[in-house]
Amino acid sequence: MSTARTVVAAAAPSVVPGSLTRATDAAAVFDRYPQYRTGMRWMEEFVTQPHPDLGRSGAVCPRLAPAIRANTVWLVALTVNEATPADAAAAGRLLLDLFEEVATGPHWSTTALLGFFPGLPAEHSAGFIDGGHGLLRPEAVERGLMLGEFHADSTVGGVHNRTFPVMRCPAPMFAVRAMTPHDLLFADQPGTPPADRLSYLLAYQRHIGPRLSSAAREGLKAKVSAARQALSSGESS
Repeated sequence: MSTARTVVAAAAPSVVPGSLTRATDAAAVFDRYPQYRTGMRWMEEFVTQPHPDLGRSGAVCPRLAPAIRANTVWLVALTVNEATPADAAAAGRLLLDLFEEVATGPHWSTTALLGFFPGLPAEHSAGFIDGGHGLLRPEAVERGLMLGEFHADSTVGGVHNRTFPVMRCPAPMFAVRAMTPHDLLFADQPGTPPADRLSYLLAYQRHIGPRLSSAAREGLKAKVSAARQALSSGESS
């Protein structure tokens, strides 16, 4: 006699109803979402400030403070049942969709959406955030978006100082914003596998290329050509 088994599928990641708020209004929900308090303090004390190890002048992220002043920074909380990279990617995809809803019209280029995970166990944060980012980044770039991965144990270095952990944040989160001309620095990284590097450069060319000067467009074409050559020759980086 066989015994039928009931398989219960884990609930998919979801946005916590009512959790979406602008950064300028976040203090009103700190009691409900303490991660927002942590994130806002981190932005105030680290992200919007200069740092001696950054390798350049200016704030760690020079675009964030103006965006907060323009009221185009949003915070949202998400629930996940499993702390796997696949669940992180699914949650991140919700953020990409939500970003496209809130970043409308002239605010597209200045909007940032920060997604927090209140129920995520601290010991799983690194694998969840980094793993999900690795899975979802190609899709984000194809959509003309940049996906940032942040957690307390991040070792991701800055562009100008690889030993400076610029993505280290006490609250695990993903950040979504629109791709900008500045992001060529991230698309054209020598250590990126050639197939990924070419994919990122082509996406950058499609989304940002028309906004560049003729000289910059020619330089970008040269980078795309070099990436194609590296891929065809089988280079590892």
